Amino acid sequence: MIAEHLVYSAALAILAGMLYYRYFRRDPSWIIIICALAPDLDYLVDPVLRRLGIRLLLDGSTIHHGSIHNIAFMVMFGIAMAFLLHPLGIKFFDSLLFSLLGFGAHLLEDAVVYNPGYPFLWPLSSEVLGIALLPKIFSGENYVKDFFGIANSQVFIVGLFFLLAAILIRTRIEGSTSWFRWYIPDRVYRKFFPEKTLE
Repeated sequence: MIAEHLVYSAALAILAGMLYYRYFRRDPSWIIIICALAPDLDYLVDPVLRRLGIRLLLDGSTIHHGSIHNIAFMVMFGIAMAFLLHPLGIKFFDSLLFSLLGFGAHLLEDAVVYNPGYPFLWPLSSEVLGIALLPKIFSGENYVKDFFGIANSQVFIVGLFFLLAAILIRTRIEGSTSWFRWYIPDRVYRKFFPEKTLE
């Protein structure tokens, strides 16, 4: 679901960034988009550890896809990102908040698409949760990658709709597209919009 996570988290980032900028005059919401991919790193963890000869157990079983799809890892990841990004000039609270939003968005998206999903509330509960709302409405019970093998077309199209809506809402409220500057490097922004200055 990488492609789907990118479009849904981008929509969330645009709207969250709009609200945050309104009150704090900065928009580090790009962190949401990057951190929304973090829970799927568990695809890599077990194979890498096995090659190193390490067997790591989590809640009684080896790490597998879904092992870090829970609130315990969300909190640990958010704190780690806040410490990692702070030396780069990003305020600790900004990093923490947007890292948690990105990771949490991934968990919510998976809960909406998969049933059963993952034990999202671990360590509070080991029950596997998920409502599979989108596949029930659009494509039956099973999630199938039918969009060039990278995404489920129905889930992806709904995500594109949310992304377009977020773009239109922010552009309408802010009155311009200058908010794009928060999602691209300064030198790229200055190259395409040399007459505009960054705040």
